[in-house]
Amino acid sequence: MHARVTAVLVSSNGADYLPRTLEAIAAQTRAPDALVVVDCASTDATSALLAAAHPTRFIQASSRLNFGTAISHALGVAPPPDDENEWLWLLAHDTAPEPDALAALLAAVEVNPSVAAAGPKQMEWDDPDYISEFGETVTRLGASVPLVETELDQAQHDRMSDVLAMGAAGLLVRHTVWNEVGGFDPALPTADNALDFGIRTRLAGHRVLAVPAARVSTDGDGLSGPGRSIKGSARRKRQTARRAAQLHRRLVYAPPFAVVFHWLSLVPLAVARSLFQLVRKQPGAIGGEFAAAFKTAFGSHIGAARRRLKASKKVGWRAIAPLRMPGDEMRRRASLQREIALTYLRGERDRIQFISSGGVATVLVVALIGFVVFLPVFGAAAITGGGALPLETTVGGLWAQIGTGFRDIGLGFAGAADPFAAVLAVLGSIAFWSPSLAIVGLYLVALPLAALAAWFCAARLTDRPVLRSAAAVLWVLAPPFVGALDAGMVGPVLAHLLLPWLMLALLAAPKSWSASAIASILFAAVLATAPSLWPALIVVWLIATIASRRDVMRLIGIPVPALALFAPLIWDQFQRGTPLALLADPGLPVWRPTVPVIELLLGLPRTGLGGWESLAAGVGIDAGVVLLVLGILVVPLALIALAALFLPGSYRAVVAVVIALLGFATAVGSQQLALATTGSQAVTIWPGSGLSLAWLGLIGAAVLGLSSLPRLVALPAVVATAAVAVIVLPSALGVLLGTSEVTAGSARQLPAYVTAEASNTPRVGTLLLAPQGDGGIGASVVHGAGPTLDQQSTLASTAAFAGAVGADGSELASIVGNAASISGAEVSSRLTALGIEFVLLTPAPADERGAAADDIAARTANALNSNAQFTFIGDTFAGSLWQVADDGTLASLPEPSPTNTGTPLGVLVLVIQAFVFGIALLLALPAGRLQVQGNRAVSTTAHVGAADSVEEEIAEEKLTDVADRVPVGEEPEALDTPAGPEAAPAVRPATPSAAPSAEPSAEPSAAPAAPSSLESAGPAVAPGIGAGGPAATTVSAAALAGAAAAALVADRTADPAQPRVADGDERGETEATGAASTGERAASSVTTPAGVYAAHYVDEQPAAPDAPAPVAAPDPDADAPWWAGTSRPTMPVAEQNSTAEFAGHRPEAPAADDHAGSGESTHDAPVEAAVAPRPSVSEQVEAATADTAPTPVIPSDGSTPDGRDGDGREDEGSAAETLPAPVSAFDHAATQPTGPVDPLPGDEAVPGDEARPLSRFEPGYSAPAADPLPGPDYADYDPDDETVLTVRDATDRDAANHDAANHDAASQDDDAHVNHEHHEHHEHHEEGSTDGR
Repeated sequence: MHARVTAVLVSSNGADYLPRTLEAIAAQTRAPDALVVVDCASTDATSALLAAAHPTRFIQASSRLNFGTAISHALGVAPPPDDENEWLWLLAHDTAPEPDALAALLAAVEVNPSVAAAGPKQMEWDDPDYISEFGETVTRLGASVPLVETELDQAQHDRMSDVLAMGAAGLLVRHTVWNEVGGFDPALPTADNALDFGIRTRLAGHRVLAVPAARVSTDGDGLSGPGRSIKGSARRKRQTARRAAQLHRRLVYAPPFAVVFHWLSLVPLAVARSLFQLVRKQPGAIGGEFAAAFKTAFGSHIGAARRRLKASKKVGWRAIAPLRMPGDEMRRRASLQREIALTYLRGERDRIQFISSGGVATVLVVALIGFVVFLPVFGAAAITGGGALPLETTVGGLWAQIGTGFRDIGLGFAGAADPFAAVLAVLGSIAFWSPSLAIVGLYLVALPLAALAAWFCAARLTDRPVLRSAAAVLWVLAPPFVGALDAGMVGPVLAHLLLPWLMLALLAAPKSWSASAIASILFAAVLATAPSLWPALIVVWLIATIASRRDVMRLIGIPVPALALFAPLIWDQFQRGTPLALLADPGLPVWRPTVPVIELLLGLPRTGLGGWESLAAGVGIDAGVVLLVLGILVVPLALIALAALFLPGSYRAVVAVVIALLGFATAVGSQQLALATTGSQAVTIWPGSGLSLAWLGLIGAAVLGLSSLPRLVALPAVVATAAVAVIVLPSALGVLLGTSEVTAGSARQLPAYVTAEASNTPRVGTLLLAPQGDGGIGASVVHGAGPTLDQQSTLASTAAFAGAVGADGSELASIVGNAASISGAEVSSRLTALGIEFVLLTPAPADERGAAADDIAARTANALNSNAQFTFIGDTFAGSLWQVADDGTLASLPEPSPTNTGTPLGVLVLVIQAFVFGIALLLALPAGRLQVQGNRAVSTTAHVGAADSVEEEIAEEKLTDVADRVPVGEEPEALDTPAGPEAAPAVRPATPSAAPSAEPSAEPSAAPAAPSSLESAGPAVAPGIGAGGPAATTVSAAALAGAAAAALVADRTADPAQPRVADGDERGETEATGAASTGERAASSVTTPAGVYAAHYVDEQPAAPDAPAPVAAPDPDADAPWWAGTSRPTMPVAEQNSTAEFAGHRPEAPAADDHAGSGESTHDAPVEAAVAPRPSVSEQVEAATADTAPTPVIPSDGSTPDGRDGDGREDEGSAAETLPAPVSAFDHAATQPTGPVDPLPGDEAVPGDEARPLSRFEPGYSAPAADPLPGPDYADYDPDDETVLTVRDATDRDAANHDAANHDAASQDDDAHVNHEHHEHHEHHEEGSTDGR
């Protein structure tokens, strides 16, 4: 019976695709019988294009419908199916089938009666050599995964047959089955719509078939399935849809008792998966996780979907278990993908060459120099002096200083901690047994760490080893870095070490989430150690964000951790009205003279010309001469950096120079802001942090400039490095020579008597009195064993700037004034109330010494000695010590309150900061999936080359396309699907007309259809390429056996021992579908000891049960397959089996024709215009799908193998099929070629075809002129109805009916003619001899 096909074409704003799609439908060799089009509220020319195609029915929807809903509306205007032989062909506007696609699909379902859905290969729209998608399945846990995705089509998947599901684009579905299972689930608009339909079709007792011979080109526009756009918003929507589809299917497929559990786990699972997405470097999927969870929980219509599944389900879930993708296959794919990705990454690793290009040697030499320079630091317990102080004695004490709580400095106050405290807590935790040792270790490894950071940063800019090493040495010798080490400025030292890593991370951030997260953490750390860099780094971040363009999402969040870390301090400073105080240096405030701009130009952060001024004064050299010499020494580096602006690649040098200018502007501006105070002195911001940024830009510009020179780059690099070394020489040797501000020693800062008491009473207070140069006296209060670096707070140091001295500060000033003078006022009780037990008069600081300071120190000591309220302890290394006289108990304060976790606000601050940095750390961890580079996955046969550069290869497609095509939470994308032994690559002709034909031979022999892989193809000439005269018709290679057959023909052409192949006549290119539509082949079940397992398709004639033919043994010496040139092998039914042991030899039931015998079938050579026999499309599909066991058709008693009873009537009982467990597509043993397939007789063109009226969808059809199709009548539009049906005028409708009637009559004539030819063919075989193929 002739199959009736209704093509349903759904379009929504698809005017760019419709011309190609409509032409492809009209060019089908087997045209559809009806075409129903649906326009889903398009706003472009879609409606006009659809109307111009003259479809059978035209539907215009008032809103955008999803693919499944649009098909349901289309079927509402189509007649209901009359029998099982009516089919639906589902197409979208971006689905362009190849000319023989529908014919191949129909041929596949005609020889497989139990198939209810058949899908083609979905090829890429712009590159049809690549498979976009081919087959779908699920893992053991239900996650959807494509069988084939984005692979070069080399016929490696042409043996696929039974699958769990096929893609919606181009899917051929039995109309009755569509109605039976309820079509596509409305809750699955795109993602998993066809997968869910395939699963329900399988559970309804039907088969789903992959047809490799059918090919359609799809663009992935997002209508019939998930789109393939690489835009960020489209990717996120696609990920959300896929996750929602997965959750929906889980609730629909779950047993009733598990539905509630799955529903309750939706949100907790979204939280857990969000953390997993961070590790996978997919932060954009987090929003989709929660959106999918809530959508599934409250808007997915689970109940209706479960009722639909229950109504159509006829077999259990075990029936589809073999079609799931096993875990071994998923692991194999993941391993293959990782291996390919590592191959790409190898190029980047080789390019760095840290060992061979001198990186290790440079770092080791610098480390040796650093150990010599800081030799006095060895064995020290702490670093003190300048801006350096010891740290807390315990790690717990360090972490107690972060967040918001009581700040135990001075008299104490509640407020936010400096972000620098968090950096010190991390640093001190490294030496957890004695945190102060971390600062000592920092000094010992500072130089090699700086060299390492600069070397890797320079490696990103140049491949020349000498320039990398020069950049490392210049960064180590940077005057702001050496000056910070000499002055004990721990924060600026850390900022200098972190700046190269920050820039390196910023360069990689646009292409890597991991690099972006690392950059955000480094951004926060640099600003915590040097807050004065806030303006400059914000500008750098803005420049990088704007330059990143479509990767802006990876850079836009970089400041977030820094904002979270600074947020409590920002609030407090704004509350006090001192926002500029946020730029104040953390740590101990130290007054220093303002640095002139000329010295800042030399990179010097302190006055004194880097120590050269004092040395020159010792030998009588004027400071102006020294300044001139130092200016000359810095000229080489400055000239190289400026020259880079005029050399090739100057655009990168411009960025470096801009960074240098930002840094220098920061240094100059910092000298204009005096935000903190110490005693009576206003302390300006340390300019070295800005100079470090300027030095980074200067070195970067110099490296870029020298790398653009073809030769002679070493000399200027060495000269510039040597000149800078001279500039910093006195400062670099300061610690070694004892001229530095810092000293190495113990962590004790107070006299031993005080520290001994503090060991028992940690909160005992000591009043420190420091004489000032202006005749005043400074006072501060410390608790315990002395001040620590982590206790320092910019809120305290900038309190005077804010005018926030407070009542306790005024009380302390009053006490100090009375105690330092002979007034007789009672102060001991007031000191005890403040927790002060000791008074220590320290020597005047070096910059405060003078007569006034000496005078106030003497008067204060005299007043304390003459006051009975104080007891003199003695003179110590720290100064003169007195104890407050009292009742014999030590004055101390209770434990600080509130702690950083003692208030809800403090807890909230810590939770938010931990959350933000936890996310950043998860993203920064190098645990993300390795990605295959490029827009396509690489197949196992593709050549994989090393990356050219980090910018062009490694980071080009990182987490942009391939990673986003993977459903959220599922395994890596497929790179290959196992399909038995590896087939040799085959070349598929671009057009069917390119198929060659063989030259005539004297005795052409009948041969089966060409096998689907070259591995099983022998030297015998494929049918349809045999002898024939000059007028002999030929068939295209693609129609014979796909790409493999084409390669076989090409191979035979190159072999002189084989028959020559010549170009054929184009008249034979048309595929005749009559033989396939008459149903010559029927299904016959095979009974094995394990039960009914598989069915084999045999000829229509009844078998001869009493005379089974013996099985033809293969010839081990033959090159061709063992069945080539022989008749169909058969064996008794009782001996047949389709288990793994017979996977390579599929048995066939005995047939009554002469194919069961042996011998060679010979034919006389044609005299003239003889037509060579060629296989029909059904034989090609059967040959391609014969590798897996099809579902058996169980005939009733007394019926013939074709499903008819003795009277020739349809046996109603034969419709009932028992479905065995299908053979897994991943079983390698089951995917081998399973037996020969006989060619069907003459598919020749039927005479008189040219007289038949052309169908509307056949090539050459010219539509009659008609008025333009009217649009929908909105005046009569019912808002409650989703669609408006526009019906053609009566003339077009009558013409369509007339064409359909003529087509049916012609088809009946074709069937009669083909049956006549088939009968003659068998008679001809009976006359010939058959002694084995």
